[in-house]
Amino acid sequence: MSDPAPPETEGQAAGRRVQRTREAIRAAFNGLLLTRGYDGFSTADIAEAANVGRSTFYEHYQGKADVLATSLIPVLTPLAEACSSPAPHPRVEVVVSHFWDNRRMAKAMMTGRAQAVMAKQLARLIEDRLTGGDEPAAIPASLLAVQIAQGQLALIGEWLSGRHGCSAAQIAATLQTTAYAVVTANRVKRDAAK
Repeated sequence: MSDPAPPETEGQAAGRRVQRTREAIRAAFNGLLLTRGYDGFSTADIAEAANVGRSTFYEHYQGKADVLATSLIPVLTPLAEACSSPAPHPRVEVVVSHFWDNRRMAKAMMTGRAQAVMAKQLARLIEDRLTGGDEPAAIPASLLAVQIAQGQLALIGEWLSGRHGCSAAQIAATLQTTAYAVVTANRVKRDAAK
């Protein structure tokens, strides 16, 4: 006979409640995004659909843009990491395939204000990977990150239209190659800078 599991602590119970609330808010957000489009609902609509009060919503998120940006981090991180190496990374293809498998949701996020939130979050993740190096650059990392993010999302968005006969592997390889090429082209040799 095995020993019973130790009783849950108050902190563990609170952590589970926070996780459940955040999941309910994200699920409500996703449902509204699919049915109304990003611009067709408010923070109050999300709170109502998640069955939480507005004050509870704001304990977890700053607004609907924050819900979108936060939920995109796991999906966008591999795209941001593409700028770090010329070698194909399997996670990039997994993300591209995920976009294809969830085209309806992806297309809803790749228009209007939702696309701007997505691009800003991706640029932020890319910039985090570009800063900290000691090589001088032709333009600031923040500006380069915007260029890469916008280019990646434009390629993915157009590919999702289905008008181009490319595979997820081809798109992933192109994202990887072009992101790394843009970063490499932006480097300035120390001797040339003197």
